[in-house]
Amino acid sequence: MQDLQYYDGPPWDVRIERDLQHDGTVYYMARHPEFGDLAGPLGTGNSPEEALAELHEARRSLIAVLLECGTPVPEPGPVKTVAA
Repeated sequence: MQDLQYYDGPPWDVRIERDLQHDGTVYYMARHPEFGDLAGPLGTGNSPEEALAELHEARRSLIAVLLECGTPVPEPGPVKTVAA
């Protein structure tokens, strides 16, 4: 089984989506499609950079839990960053 450092090494595919809050302000959501639509780390922020930083921390936390539980961790897929 791999360790957390292994999963920090390769780049992950990232999807960034732009959305509006109830008050009309823009925010961004970043996720890794390797984890699927319903589960996995999610980062949000007022800018794409904030969302990516939060996504990185969320991914590390989730992978640490998965490794601790012995649950398989998805492998990073081909990188194709898409901003919507």
